[in-house]
Amino acid sequence: MDVEIRTARPDDRGPIAELMYSSGPEIYDFLYKTRKTGAVDFIRHEFGTGIGFCGHRNVTVAVKDGKVVGTGCFYDKATYEKLISGSGKNFFGYFGILGALPVVWRSRHLGSTMKPPKDGELYLANFGVDPNLRSQGIGSAMILHKIAEARQQGYKIFGLDVAVTNPRGQALYTKLGLEVKKEKVFSGNDPKVPACRKMELAL
Repeated sequence: MDVEIRTARPDDRGPIAELMYSSGPEIYDFLYKTRKTGAVDFIRHEFGTGIGFCGHRNVTVAVKDGKVVGTGCFYDKATYEKLISGSGKNFFGYFGILGALPVVWRSRHLGSTMKPPKDGELYLANFGVDPNLRSQGIGSAMILHKIAEARQQGYKIFGLDVAVTNPRGQALYTKLGLEVKKEKVFSGNDPKVPACRKMELAL
């Protein structure tokens, strides 16, 4: 399959926010869904700002026929705090001061299932592939591309978290050599948010 893998651009076409949302709809709804707007609306806003976890500067995309068909945010310990700060600015820019406070409060639960990367780890989040093009090698191509870069750059670990409700994703990651290291339960008061399994590959 002829797919280009690169950093996202602000003018990229395709269901980019929807793809990132698909990586964890339950946690995204817990964090960002309000009576007036959906979680995808915030993700779309953050993509446009270029900062934060979903900002276009921090998103890797797979592009086919001029359309984004895959997304992922790859980051390490050194950039984690910068991404946290960027998303924090976007909370206040999008929701307003009063509206952002509950989002910030709910965000404290993220650490129960998504820890900061370890030293020497390249971590993957917001991984999504167009549902009409799954099982065609796009996700594998993206991950293998970034693993190869990570080895060249001296990283020691490639890691990610996968929901226990996503056996298809876990099967893909296992096929690519990742192993389950631990299972983590979400600390927020929302039974819809599933537990996660941390998976890692030694590089």
